[in-house]
Amino acid sequence: MNNQWLSQNVSLKYMLSDITLFVKTLRLRVKQFEVIDPDAPVAEKWMPPLELENDEHGFLLRSQPLAEKQPMQSFKDGFICYVPAQFDRCYIDLSLSFDEYKKKFSSKTRSTIRRKTRKFNDYCNQSMRFEVYKSVDELCTFYQLARPLSQKTYQEKLLDAGLPDSDMFRQEIKDKAQLDQARGYLLWNGNIPVAYMFCPVHDEVMLYQYLGFDPEYKQLSVGTILHWFVFEDLFRESKFRFFDFTEGTSEHKQMFSTGSILCGNIFLLKNTFSMRFWVQCHILTEAFSKNFGKLLDKLGLKTKIKNIIRFRSR
Repeated sequence: MNNQWLSQNVSLKYMLSDITLFVKTLRLRVKQFEVIDPDAPVAEKWMPPLELENDEHGFLLRSQPLAEKQPMQSFKDGFICYVPAQFDRCYIDLSLSFDEYKKKFSSKTRSTIRRKTRKFNDYCNQSMRFEVYKSVDELCTFYQLARPLSQKTYQEKLLDAGLPDSDMFRQEIKDKAQLDQARGYLLWNGNIPVAYMFCPVHDEVMLYQYLGFDPEYKQLSVGTILHWFVFEDLFRESKFRFFDFTEGTSEHKQMFSTGSILCGNIFLLKNTFSMRFWVQCHILTEAFSKNFGKLLDKLGLKTKIKNIIRFRSR
């Protein structure tokens, strides 16, 4: 885990469903819990022993392991303790064999994955390929292939979560490759890359960091197929302790994981009138957005609206 506190600007987003209404920027001391460790003890007290600078509003602990569910808002030692997100941080225990791992899935799920793989291979005229990139030269090649693919994905267009286009990131890939601390993965339709995943490694734990797929292949489940091939390769390689799905919960993370740790994003903010105002605004906005999303879902509109946004972003 990263034990360093970094002073950063953090955006507190006020959103309606997936649309950002406005942003409040806070200057915070941030600690990021980078990797999971199921055997690590969970801290009960989060008050950091640090003095804040005059322009800093408080602290943020990202993905802090929790012993149990916490109240969204409480007050401690002159700070507002605000926990807007609590989630199960999923992981795969790579000490298992792939055969043992497959047993966690029902026969129906395994059959569905095989069927999807056959269907995609048939679509590719039996030219489906899966490739792994490890060395410096290989990962430089991976980046050259995956970066144009990333530009097509909704992960980049809507979520700003594509492969970074910067000299700093390209150098980071080279540095990690020299230490054998990164993997790149591509799924191909013949000579056309259609889905990618890039995963750095920290302390023998692989992180689920960047992934995406060509939206033209959405109906062919290329994301699911890529995940399956990646995990099969990781069990075969038998080099890492865990695959960490990182922050956030989703259906596919829960499906592929073998375990999870309860985590939360914890804001420790100066207990001032203005900060209490911004926290209350965020709580109300989040509640309204959640209920609005449920209403759209009930009316059968949420998925349609998201698909329209994705289509227009191409």
